Amino acid sequence: MSQVTSEPTLAPLRIHCSCEKETCSGEVVAIETADTTEIYVRCAPALAPENELDFEQQAQRFYRCLPRLLGQAEADMSHVVLERVFFEDFAKDMQSFREIRRSAYEEAGIEEEFAPAMTYIQQPPCRQAQKLELQIYAVLPKSPESVSVRTFHDFETGTTAKLLTIGDYKHLYIADIKGISHDPDQPGSFREQSDRMFDNCKRLLARHGVKFPSVLRTWCYIYDIDNNYAEFNLSRNEFFEVEGVHRLPASTGIEAQFWPPQALCGMDLYALINPDGVGVEVMHTPTLNEADEYGSAFSRGMKIDLPDKTVLHISGTASVDEKGDTVHLDDHRKQIERMLLNVRELLAPHGATFEDITQIATFLKQADYLDTYLEILDDWGIRHLPNTFVETGVCRPNLLCELEAIAILPKSASNGKPVPATSPESARPAPGGPHRRMTVPH
Repeated sequence: MSQVTSEPTLAPLRIHCSCEKETCSGEVVAIETADTTEIYVRCAPALAPENELDFEQQAQRFYRCLPRLLGQAEADMSHVVLERVFFEDFAKDMQSFREIRRSAYEEAGIEEEFAPAMTYIQQPPCRQAQKLELQIYAVLPKSPESVSVRTFHDFETGTTAKLLTIGDYKHLYIADIKGISHDPDQPGSFREQSDRMFDNCKRLLARHGVKFPSVLRTWCYIYDIDNNYAEFNLSRNEFFEVEGVHRLPASTGIEAQFWPPQALCGMDLYALINPDGVGVEVMHTPTLNEADEYGSAFSRGMKIDLPDKTVLHISGTASVDEKGDTVHLDDHRKQIERMLLNVRELLAPHGATFEDITQIATFLKQADYLDTYLEILDDWGIRHLPNTFVETGVCRPNLLCELEAIAILPKSASNGKPVPATSPESARPAPGGPHRRMTVPH
């Protein structure tokens, strides 16, 4: 039965719909601003250990459910901008997934040319019954004039870019950038692919008249990270030096496998093309040192203060201390707690908490850690987050977990100040104030 709690008031609106059934789980988080409703969806189409749905049935379940999930925020499949899919096994399932996805968008009246930008990565979901997990980002305009979305395909690399104009600002997302050679018999070494991947980033950005210093967030995926991360850092550091990248973007560097299998690295990126009038600030916390002090060229987080909202991009964050050392060796419970502490302390100076997170991914080195992680989340009072749990390697062999997140603080239409989803008792808005929260289990 649906339960709705709200305060009768004006925008901004944060809607949080939690889907917890015996067979699947997920969340819809929608943030309403002056120009848009921005929608984040996470879906695990199988949950119970005894679930007998195969991959095709799970993928079909998701795409049958997606219109209803988007409908919670009055959107439809035409409003989806980005998709990220976490696979258990590419070799078995990629072909069938592509056909199911193509059919779903075709039935929704969306031509393949205008389908969402897609990132495919093989990072098996931690729950054994799951064959895949999906994250969706959609944008619903308040009016036809307030938002435009343009799609750009790069046939040389197979990459798709989405250029969102929201109000006065242009947001560029480029998905699934790789550096694999065109010669299938000689795809290139890891370093050759990494260098070519960054060169492809430069070329793709140039099409929109921007350079890499405009990039505020990257998601970097690395095959066999224990052996290749050092080489990846050298490749990135050299590219940043040549391109004059001094404000280091927020970033995640995590292990994954790719499609096609010969690919050894991949990247997604987000750039703000016209940042004039936007406050862009590197995020810090006294519980963490700066990553570039140990050779990794990224910031711990990036704050983007737009007229209608403040966006906090939390980089991949692990059990690292203020000296840059891994702490709590071989203790996954304490590493998870330190990881959460670091994220909490990155959010806190900006008036945000875990309740303001709209999208999250947690990377566990062993799927067996999931039960402990869920216990800790419950102990911390962190519930109903759109949290994807996958099993994969982290950037150091002795790190057992990592977390990345996006938090959004919509601004009051009356005073332009961020309104967190929750706040201390003394700071809560009175009934009729600028913020309301609806929780709708479905």
